[in-house]
Amino acid sequence: MNIKPDDQWRWYFDVNHDRVMLDLSNGMVFRSCFPAKMLIPYAMGETSFSVEDATLYYCFEEQTRRINISDESRAELVLNALVAFRFIKPQMPRSWYFSRFAMIEKPVQGELIQVRLQDCGTDAIFLVVEAGDSASLCLLAQPQLTLSDRVMNFCDPIKIMNDRLMPFVESIYMPIYGTAI
Repeated sequence: MNIKPDDQWRWYFDVNHDRVMLDLSNGMVFRSCFPAKMLIPYAMGETSFSVEDATLYYCFEEQTRRINISDESRAELVLNALVAFRFIKPQMPRSWYFSRFAMIEKPVQGELIQVRLQDCGTDAIFLVVEAGDSASLCLLAQPQLTLSDRVMNFCDPIKIMNDRLMPFVESIYMPIYGTAI
């Protein structure tokens, strides 16, 4: 599935699904993964897909080409990243799950990063949605991640202190992650 931003696209909130939706103007509608309780009040209205949205779309899409995921999963990750950037409520960092590295002073928005779980040394891949001076909002860019007290799923958001982030390094073997929109 290869989609391209269009000036006919529009964001709206669907009360029945309790989600922000993106009307792709071609009979397709994208439903975000974030419930209303995670969203700012502005998300409950309707707004056009902006030039800034399109710019970020291409930024996120280009970076996600570095991981071996299906086109459908890539679109899901990119569009959820846009929703998170525009509409998600501010979060407190939850960095205690991850080892400290101090390899990245401040990540770049749209950058893929890795973190290492403190308890087992497993690495995980995230997409930086909003880069902050000390912590960044990230979405999980792999199917699941088991933390000490919960399981994160594909596109789940978490704010992570920047001193926990490592540059993403492509490995020789990377499994294909696939989820449906």
